[in-house]
Amino acid sequence: MDGHARESARLGVTAYYRTGQTLACVAVDVLAGPQVTLDGTALVARVPSEAEAWLCKHTEVHKLDLIYTHAADPGSGDLGLILRAQRAGDIVLSRLLFLIREWAENSWDCIPGEEWSRF
Repeated sequence: MDGHARESARLGVTAYYRTGQTLACVAVDVLAGPQVTLDGTALVARVPSEAEAWLCKHTEVHKLDLIYTHAADPGSGDLGLILRAQRAGDIVLSRLLFLIREWAENSWDCIPGEEWSRF
């Protein structure tokens, strides 16, 4: 792993870069980040099981890959995203990662540890 991060608390996003300043991943915070939709479906701040069910159906209908990280987070290299979980007070909601295919398919080795430690 050779990434580093720049967080913008004001925007509610964290950008992760590879060596050479190449943007490789953007994480959207549940509490402070923008809402992101795909085909009219909200992906941020959803109940994780509902977000996962939607992603499973979406990837099946559109014949896209469905992957799971070492932490059992669902994602798709074809879509360039992983749906993680983040604590929001007393509940847990979906945290969205946009990332390059290489990082999606090799998330444990590529995504910096500071992202995996967020919950």
